[in-house]
Amino acid sequence: MSLGEKRLFFLMSAGGLLLLAVLAWLAWYLISPRLETFYPGLPGIIGVAALIASIVIAVGLLLVAVSALTGRRMLLGQRITSTVIRILFPPVLMLSSILGIDRDRVKRSFIAVNNALVEAARTEVRAHRILLLLPHCLQATDCPHKITGGLIENCRGCGRCVIAGLLQLANENDLALAVATGGTLARRVIKEKKPEAIVAVACEMDLTSGIRDSYPLPVYGVLNERPNGPCRDTTVDLAAVRAAIAMLGEGGEVVDDGRP
Repeated sequence: MSLGEKRLFFLMSAGGLLLLAVLAWLAWYLISPRLETFYPGLPGIIGVAALIASIVIAVGLLLVAVSALTGRRMLLGQRITSTVIRILFPPVLMLSSILGIDRDRVKRSFIAVNNALVEAARTEVRAHRILLLLPHCLQATDCPHKITGGLIENCRGCGRCVIAGLLQLANENDLALAVATGGTLARRVIKEKKPEAIVAVACEMDLTSGIRDSYPLPVYGVLNERPNGPCRDTTVDLAAVRAAIAMLGEGGEVVDDGRP
């Protein structure tokens, strides 16, 4: 994804922060008279606290932007990064609706930013602790050999869909692999397998929610391709998935140092 597409999320985040500040000031202005009835200095205290919080969020956003756009880790932990994004993401979507900007475009920008931050962190992950998480819509709709619910080995490798290639990729690299039918099942799989990192394939909506739900666990998102529309006979670029797995390993290679 291009630098310009990453910038979209940060421009929207800056606008979202401004929107939050305006709404917070309006709320403060409206309730100040009532606050003064409790304690005369209370409006000032709350106003200063809100100003400090806004400055902290703005600095955090700036550091996240520098890290994502330059590929250099700016001393930000995953928890700090996730806190900044969790706060700003709802107003970003609100602002995109107000401005008439396609939400999927904003979400693609967010996914690109997230991936850039995962790359900048350069986390080295043991191969068998990487979870390859897939949506069920990658399987051919009329395939009788269902692979959801831990039945991935049911795949017959007929080549009608991309599942066989992904299964081979997982087996070659000793990766955990799971197929989820929705966010609830995905969260359950993550809780059971306790991976150190995730390579997730999904659409914009599912990747965005999954990445946010999984913080501070690093999740590298790979968008699926939908030649037949959403949630039906989708596919994915195997080279992109392979590159994501390699990136998480030491020196650009998947680490396989034995158990545990």
